[in-house]
Amino acid sequence: MRYIIIGAGAVGLALAAEFELAGIDYQLIGRGAQLAKLQADGLEYERPAGSRVLRLNVSDRMDLRSDDVLLLTVKTQDVEAATAHWADEPVQGGGVAADLPLVTLQNGLESERIAARRFSRLYAASIMVPAVYIQTGKVSVASAPQLASVVVGRFPHGTDAVTAQIVADLSRANSLAEERGDIQRWKAAKILHNVKNALELFAGDADTHALLGRRIMDEARLALIAAGYDPARPDERAVDISHWKIDRPTDVPTGQSTWQSFTRGARSEVDYLNGEIARLGLMYDVATPWNRAAQRLAAQLARSGGAPGSIPLTRLRELVEQPEVVGS
Repeated sequence: MRYIIIGAGAVGLALAAEFELAGIDYQLIGRGAQLAKLQADGLEYERPAGSRVLRLNVSDRMDLRSDDVLLLTVKTQDVEAATAHWADEPVQGGGVAADLPLVTLQNGLESERIAARRFSRLYAASIMVPAVYIQTGKVSVASAPQLASVVVGRFPHGTDAVTAQIVADLSRANSLAEERGDIQRWKAAKILHNVKNALELFAGDADTHALLGRRIMDEARLALIAAGYDPARPDERAVDISHWKIDRPTDVPTGQSTWQSFTRGARSEVDYLNGEIARLGLMYDVATPWNRAAQRLAAQLARSGGAPGSIPLTRLRELVEQPEVVGS
């Protein structure tokens, strides 16, 4: 089995680095300045124990084999374009990429539905990895001793020999991995935390961030339950992650995936996180004013080209108090 990692962002870089160190067969697919930097100088891979430069197997295309597994590590907003591009790529010996296993590693709930329109052997993963990519050719991961915690399953449900092999390889590549037949519950659990990512874009004290984070997450939980989701609980994990630690540096700016996208000037996944909760709320008659306000404020920040922290959290409160704006 060989892994084709589609997307050289934070998650793709971190997985490729650990596959390289573990001797697992892989190919990283990148483009533009990132591809050029990786090919010329290698990847600067920073972990709590230190930094090293790794020469990765990276290119902008790949001749596919029948034993390939595609790991889709682009952001949710890029899944449509990526799956459209790759679905018809030929496979040596016959067939096309749409016949191969495709694993979605995005936050949110939408990427699997997008991919299912073209790929029939569909798998999903819920991954927790504190990887930061804001500089071309460099990724920093603040977890130890393992890289990540990953839950893998068939979509929409089930496990098979492919999930077992993926989990075995991820474990070998320094991750805490397990396979589950109820992967949608684990994706739902992840979005409960991801909806708070948008708050990192706005300036405010820690107590206010915590309070608004709870309100956004509480809304998300109600919307998910109304939509029929049963988010997995941490105590349901089969793998013990109690010893897995995240120690983000305090001397450099850092944040989660949404913050990183804004810092790089890239499109963000807010529409598929807070926007997903807003969509579910509309469909199942659950009020989601805090998620709608966060989505709208993030869009304003993106349109203005502002940096994270340039809008105060008080603006979020003001939006929620305008029912004609957020539909509360």
